[in-house]
Amino acid sequence: MSEDNKLAEVNATLDRFAKLIEENARQLAEDREEAKRLRAEDLANDAKRQAEWDKRQAEWDRRFANMCDQVGGHGNSIGEITEAMTVSDNILDLLNKFDGIDVEDFYFNVRKKYSVKTVEGRTTRKQHEVDGLADGKEVVVVIEAKTTLTEERVKRFLDRLARFKVAYPDRAARDLYGAMAFIRIDDDASQLAERHGLFLIKTSPPDVELVNNKNFKPTKLN
Repeated sequence: MSEDNKLAEVNATLDRFAKLIEENARQLAEDREEAKRLRAEDLANDAKRQAEWDKRQAEWDRRFANMCDQVGGHGNSIGEITEAMTVSDNILDLLNKFDGIDVEDFYFNVRKKYSVKTVEGRTTRKQHEVDGLADGKEVVVVIEAKTTLTEERVKRFLDRLARFKVAYPDRAARDLYGAMAFIRIDDDASQLAERHGLFLIKTSPPDVELVNNKNFKPTKLN
């Protein structure tokens, strides 16, 4: 092969490599553009999916809030029914069976605002709430009504009892007792209430009954 032919062949080979490199560069550029396009679509799809998710979440939150309102409404109704059960002459009869207890009147859903001094010396107004009040000349029995009686609810009731005579100074000289009316009760709640000498009144409409231990003696809380 002559030198001219060899040179022509080398040049032809170089041209093919140049075209191949150019083609590869073009393909690479196209691939990059395609990748950018797909990424942009993915981002758009992600944004769309996120928007759809946010919309579904907002709808769920709305439904959940509405459900809670409905459940809360039913809960309030149950509480009112339970409290209404305490308005019964039978409860006065049950309480009066115990020595030292002599109550004649029953008041339902008692609310009283009272003033207290803060640690800074300022006067503030608070409200004391009582579901039921069995009242006598020398004795007063405060009654808390709950659908289900738990240990935590017993503790909160004892705390309110401790503030009762501050809120009701007109009854400060009377012997103070506590009672809890309920439909269901936890074992821990029963034990705690018994230890503090609280009456336990189980309500099974239209009946009410004391379910304290047979050796139970109510405890004066003042």
